[in-house]
Amino acid sequence: INAEYGGHLVCQRRNSEQVKREEFVEISSAVPHNVREERFPVILEYLPYYKDILTASRDYARHPCFTSHGYVVFRVEMRGTGGSDGYYHGEYLPQELQDCSEVIQFIGEQMWSNGKVGMYGKSWGGFNGLQMGYLESEDSPLKTAISLYSTDNRYTDDIHYEGGAPIGSGLLSWSGWMFAMNAIPPPPRLFSTKLEWFDVWRKRLEKSSKSYMSSWLHHQLPGAMWEQGSIDQDYSRVSMPVLVFGGLEDGYTTAAERMARKLNPKSKVIIGPWVHNWPDVSVTGPKIAYMELCLKWFDHHLKDQDEGCSQWPRMQVFVRNSFKPEDLVSTDPGVVAELGRFVAFPDWVDRGERVQALCQQSRDTSRDTSRDTSRDTEIEDLVKVLYLVGDDQISFSKQPTESMCDPIPLTNHSLQGAKGGMWLKIDWGFSGDQTTAISHSASFYSEPLQEPLVMCGVSGFIIKLTASSWKRVYVCVKVCDMHPDGFATLVTRCQYDLNYLTPLHIENDNTRTYSLPLRFAAHYFKPAHKICISISPNNFPLLWPSLTPNNLHLHPDSCKLIFQSETPACLEQQEVSFPSPRPLLDIPYRTTTPASNSDIITHIGDRVRFVFQEDSGLEHLPHTINLKHFELIHESYECDNDVTCAVAKIHQEHVVVFDSLQFSDTCEKEVGVRIRTHQVLSGDQDSYSLEEKLVVSWSECGEEIFSRRWHDTVPRQDHNTW
Repeated sequence: INAEYGGHLVCQRRNSEQVKREEFVEISSAVPHNVREERFPVILEYLPYYKDILTASRDYARHPCFTSHGYVVFRVEMRGTGGSDGYYHGEYLPQELQDCSEVIQFIGEQMWSNGKVGMYGKSWGGFNGLQMGYLESEDSPLKTAISLYSTDNRYTDDIHYEGGAPIGSGLLSWSGWMFAMNAIPPPPRLFSTKLEWFDVWRKRLEKSSKSYMSSWLHHQLPGAMWEQGSIDQDYSRVSMPVLVFGGLEDGYTTAAERMARKLNPKSKVIIGPWVHNWPDVSVTGPKIAYMELCLKWFDHHLKDQDEGCSQWPRMQVFVRNSFKPEDLVSTDPGVVAELGRFVAFPDWVDRGERVQALCQQSRDTSRDTSRDTSRDTEIEDLVKVLYLVGDDQISFSKQPTESMCDPIPLTNHSLQGAKGGMWLKIDWGFSGDQTTAISHSASFYSEPLQEPLVMCGVSGFIIKLTASSWKRVYVCVKVCDMHPDGFATLVTRCQYDLNYLTPLHIENDNTRTYSLPLRFAAHYFKPAHKICISISPNNFPLLWPSLTPNNLHLHPDSCKLIFQSETPACLEQQEVSFPSPRPLLDIPYRTTTPASNSDIITHIGDRVRFVFQEDSGLEHLPHTINLKHFELIHESYECDNDVTCAVAKIHQEHVVVFDSLQFSDTCEKEVGVRIRTHQVLSGDQDSYSLEEKLVVSWSECGEEIFSRRWHDTVPRQDHNTW
């Protein structure tokens, strides 16, 4: 392409370059064509996503920003995806990472490379940056990575399992999307004949079209599969500097905070108000000049220019004011300005570890810390404790034992997960008013706050329970901001299979106390607002239900919330700002049918159905290969009122039309394909039942090209029962 960004000419680029490997597998990539005799640092983005369809617009908007500032951008499609040869069978497998290592070595040896490579990407690309930092040696060309919305532990903080329990809507929606994506044919422009193109595509469908869902269900417990690609196995192996981004509306925020404490001292972390999208285009603001930050980071580490990155605070966090979901997506500058502020924490590593140590002490319900000579008085003000008292109250002080109340039954209700939002949000699917969910849970409320209260950092909930059976006991805890008008905003939550955790205390066969870490939060409670803590044994559809009777009872007087706080004065003193983003290169593409999405709850007799639907509209991408793309996703999650049964159904339909074809064996100038996938997950307390179907056809005539069904029954696996 030829374009200008910021007054700089962007070099012309080939559509594709083939990187030949020893096994004669060709990895498709986009690289500069007319690079001069100078040597340049290289930015590598390594993904399984089809670069002519799924990332075309963003690549053409962002990569010129790097090339116009003296970088070569190397955009690679993984083996078996897009235009690359071979077959693809799952996430972050050893072959994927070995291929990436060879690509890095290849880049470092090219005449146009200065021998320094930086990886860049969000989500899958962000994962790969961390993983290659873990695997590559110090003399590798890989010198740094910018990693957005990624994790250091694939079991605890990814879209499959949370707290040792399956993420119902996350597991199925993510597997369903990749199920359909992996069936898209390779780009026809890479083939001289339609017969050759169809043969390669057909083999890919035959050998690697099965979804990943079955594999995930067969690995319900921590183990080697999840350790593969998890850098927390040994943080010391990541010696290069990493710039980590997290978003408060994203699923990977807790991992970002943990990496702020665990990664090497050269690494930095920025957690903003964003969804699972780039910080300069996220629908939740404020947006920041993300590309300029990337350039400073890469200039510092790949060009040896002193951009002051080593002096950046260890962690910068956006602390949100009390809000309602509609405020998050407002484009009104006045509303955005009131959403919160960025705060710098240069001492986050030391502060975080000391706070965690103090929280650990506070978990002991019998310990009197006031007489502890080893008290960390400097940090004590940062740890707050809220106690559950009586039937439905919260207090900042522990009540006398004579006021203790009887245990409260925790029973399932289908609406305890209502308006909980989607685990992975791009531009919709936010959690809504939690009032309904709270009303069907065991809920406790503070008095209206007399002064502001800040929750920022790690937190945990100490919970004491009695159960008739400890097999597969699920618990969800939510902390909400109750507005004076009664609206309840979700601030943080956790959901656990308690047998994934070691009990703090076992009183007898039926009664135990646990410590439940909550997700990272950065929230400013305003005066006159209340804090609500709700506890339930169900959070469907975000949590696939236990379906196991436990006769669960809560002992509220032995429960408390421990959380890291900050003073409002500290927020003001350590406030930082980021510049607003500049406009990105505007590559024209059009949508000829309107895009839409919906989140609906319906009642059908004694059953409740949660429905999420997204229609991308028909997109025309003339700037790549004259391509049209349409995507329709329908997700349905259904359970009965007492959550004794559940079923989830995912249907996806994708249409891809390739224009301006130049096959030598046909006069066709356009060919369209339709990909339909259908998945149904059900089961009982003993097993999962998974049914899947893939149908591929020509979109013009409807003639079927490929069809296959799969059925799998997977026993439910249990963590060790203490």
